[in-house]
Amino acid sequence: MGKHCKKNQLKKFRDSSLDQPLRAGALYVHVPLCLSKCRYCDFYSLPAKPGQGDFVVSSLLDELAMRRDSLAQELRSIFVGGGTPTALGAKPLEKLLGALAQLASPGLTEFTVEANPATVDNTIAAVASGAGVNRVSLGAQSFDAGQLKLLGRRHQPGQIGQAFEMLRRAGIENISLDLIYGIPGQSASSWLNSLAQALSLGPSHVSCYSLSFEPGTELFDDRQAGRVAEVDDETQREMYYRAIDHLAQARFEHYEISNFAKPARQCEQNLTYWRNREYLGIGPAACSYLAGERRTNLPNLHRYIEHIERGTAPPHHTERIVGRAAMAETLMLGLRLVEGVDIASFAERFGQGPQETFPQSFLRYISLGAVERIATHLRIGREFLFTADTILADILAEA
Repeated sequence: MGKHCKKNQLKKFRDSSLDQPLRAGALYVHVPLCLSKCRYCDFYSLPAKPGQGDFVVSSLLDELAMRRDSLAQELRSIFVGGGTPTALGAKPLEKLLGALAQLASPGLTEFTVEANPATVDNTIAAVASGAGVNRVSLGAQSFDAGQLKLLGRRHQPGQIGQAFEMLRRAGIENISLDLIYGIPGQSASSWLNSLAQALSLGPSHVSCYSLSFEPGTELFDDRQAGRVAEVDDETQREMYYRAIDHLAQARFEHYEISNFAKPARQCEQNLTYWRNREYLGIGPAACSYLAGERRTNLPNLHRYIEHIERGTAPPHHTERIVGRAAMAETLMLGLRLVEGVDIASFAERFGQGPQETFPQSFLRYISLGAVERIATHLRIGREFLFTADTILADILAEA
């Protein structure tokens, strides 16, 4: 929304979800430590130093105590990500998860921890299970040793299955695997081989992400210097749609552009994001969305701990998401879901339907068949899912 938007326009596009104060039904905790920085990763994280985990966990829990009133009484989901939470070590991880477990409601709260296969052993698995963690997102990325080395991953292919089995023996049945396609030198057949090995483990959820070359990462520098070449778009398109078909044959529901789940195993935390619901983020670089305001902690661990130890809020910046900007963001996120955006729910929330609000974008993409109106929903057509970012960017631009 432009800064010169008039007040009556803001009123016209008022978000009815702001009529009464809402508390976040989802909690994200960012652990900014890992074994080492992966060569493609642009998330805020630092290689862990000995003993550092205790200070990080204490600061995270202190910030959580400061902002506890922003959380709903019952949480749909708790997600501990990073970084690599399991790189904290058993004792700091146990302290963190034990405190978070007090916020979880048995039988209701999805409680997820991200893990690198190289950091999972029987002790870590027992700590997670003992704290009530009922879902683990395992960063497999590939089952090819050469590809893992290129990505800068610390684990070997065999450790993925070993971590999976240790988690299962500890009683955690809901395990998700992250996979990356479009790795330099990767063919469609080697991608499908990784996917097949992933499915052989029996995960309940699979995420398939195309590799992106982000500025500031080692892999980006390699591409710029000509040391690696990006996989061409047609090959990546083939990888993506063949993955959709293979996962469908394995009875996974394709519920979001990059995500697939067994029945009732969709990631509740991510559904919160895609449905543009309130969530609270704790930790350096963590983002919150509450009452139409996005608040992002600055990505600086030293300053974060310094402020928390003084009893003050960590450095952060805020952004109001209101009017057409809120409508565009709700559409951009909702159209990532394969089911699309519920037209009536959108109109009830904002007082106007998606097509009336963004006529140019929808007229263009519906005429092309890229966006479909199916009964009560607007959704992106299957053949356009691979290039959905273009559609979503145009909607944002029309805001």
